[in-house]
Amino acid sequence: TKYYICIPLDRQDPRRKDQDWFMDKWNKKVAEWTQYAKGLVRNISIEYWGGSELTHRLSQENNAGRLHFWFSAEEFTTRWFSEQIEESTKNLGKRYTPELNVELDIARNFDAISRNSDFYKVAHKYFHDFLAKLNKFTDRAIHYSGNNTSEQFKRWISDVKDSFVPEGRGLEQFDINLLLSHIDNISKYLSDFEHEFIDNSDKKNDDLRYQVNNAWQAISDFSDFIKGPMLKLANSPLMILSGEAGIGKSHLLADIANNRIKSRVPCLLLLGQNFKSEDSPWTQILRNILRVDGKENILLGALNARAEAQGERLLFIIDAINEGKGRYFWPDYIAGMINQFSKYPWLGLVLSIRSSYEKLIVPKEFFDENKITRITHSGFGSVEYQASKFFFSQYGIEQPGVPILHPEFSNPLFLKIFCEGLYRSGLNK
Repeated sequence: TKYYICIPLDRQDPRRKDQDWFMDKWNKKVAEWTQYAKGLVRNISIEYWGGSELTHRLSQENNAGRLHFWFSAEEFTTRWFSEQIEESTKNLGKRYTPELNVELDIARNFDAISRNSDFYKVAHKYFHDFLAKLNKFTDRAIHYSGNNTSEQFKRWISDVKDSFVPEGRGLEQFDINLLLSHIDNISKYLSDFEHEFIDNSDKKNDDLRYQVNNAWQAISDFSDFIKGPMLKLANSPLMILSGEAGIGKSHLLADIANNRIKSRVPCLLLLGQNFKSEDSPWTQILRNILRVDGKENILLGALNARAEAQGERLLFIIDAINEGKGRYFWPDYIAGMINQFSKYPWLGLVLSIRSSYEKLIVPKEFFDENKITRITHSGFGSVEYQASKFFFSQYGIEQPGVPILHPEFSNPLFLKIFCEGLYRSGLNK
């Protein structure tokens, strides 16, 4: 094990007789620590980084962003991020109405891209439900197939457990293909077991069939989670949020950003409407939008250092890249920007786009080659009733006697305009 002790002081060593200087005391301490470690049957080495060592490392080009983050007085503070989000939120105008917010499952994808505690709670829930149901099946299966077969089944379950990344292990990748391979082994065993001990058995055993069905459900739920977008985003934090006009993309992103700021988690929200020229996006971001000095690698390096210090990915959100002059310059720059962000593991890039512009701006091969994950916003789809009920209550509109089934009510903008129209007309039903 190697330990680094970093102090912005150099070790004085004038080598004068009868005097203990910093270097002498350091050498004595290192000898004391290593001897103590040997008594614990541990081998350690200790390296000192003083003022000159730190200066040398921070002066290297690849550490320019880290240097800027730690020694910039005004930028990248909690207040700086908060003011940036506040400005963008104000500029969204009526597109963001926090009092009309409806919680949607799509927000979980932003927890995944952040690798925050909420993401791990969801991941662990799927995982523990999977384990619990399969363990119950295993206990029941022992009576039919014997210990040997069940031990093999337990080993496959253990393989899944070993392949799953627990909380607190940084940004290690989820090996999705390996997880699916282990689950495939479990599925084959379960299929053979079902065929032998249920389908071809003269005995009727409702309890065993119940446990088998539960095991299949656990496998299905956990497989869907592994194949879904959350683990992909946790591994590769690059997202395209696509959706029709008025579907609620801007509202969702503003809500995500504001919630992070309230939790004192850094985040940036840029608006496509503010990209007013056909200059490169980085020129506009640095000069006109964020108004910071330096090049993009310094900005990204500083933000990466800020997120690493926080222990949670920082979301760099650009809403509505089809707005402003975006449709003219993004086709030439989007590939380069995505490539730049891929070099900074503590940053998550989120770009939203109206679905009708997607083919024009985003190359199809990005999705085919899994360079970026597409998340489609379907508005209030599947929760139309709950959403309309909430909106009606906010506008003092009487609830209808039967659920509203019109697909238009899954569009947040339509629902808002509908409610405002009734309210302004003095109608309550």
